[in-house]
Amino acid sequence: MTISLQRFEQLLDAYGASPQRWPAHERVAALQLLEQSPQAVQLMQHALWLDQQLDQLSAPDFLQLGSQILQQPLPARRKSLIEQLLAWLLPLQQHSAAVFWRPAALACVPLMLGLVLGNQLDFYSDAYADELYSDELEETELDLISLADYSEIL
Repeated sequence: MTISLQRFEQLLDAYGASPQRWPAHERVAALQLLEQSPQAVQLMQHALWLDQQLDQLSAPDFLQLGSQILQQPLPARRKSLIEQLLAWLLPLQQHSAAVFWRPAALACVPLMLGLVLGNQLDFYSDAYADELYSDELEETELDLISLADYSEIL
């Protein structure tokens, strides 16, 4: 198996200059490329220098980081729609006028809806209602005819 110079550079960037950290199936090919290519040697020298520089860095001490994180206030929780409606309907301030008018306004909503819908309906426009109304007129006429006196005066 052979390896390209680009892949060798990717191995160095990902795993560093130590061949023990490289993937086992690519290690032999990478070492062969290192023996044959002067560019690979330059890449390896740069990776060794970078590894040494990174090894000299010490990790910062984060002893107080945990307490700082715990002392931060939590973000405000969003109320659900039901909680918002209940807060609007039943305000926490007991001396507010909203304590009285908001429940009354909410109770008027079905009443107003009924009035609007009731005014939109036309009870005498559909065929069934027309038929009922004409039947009532015929019955009324028959009732009036039956009350009339048809006896002849002799």
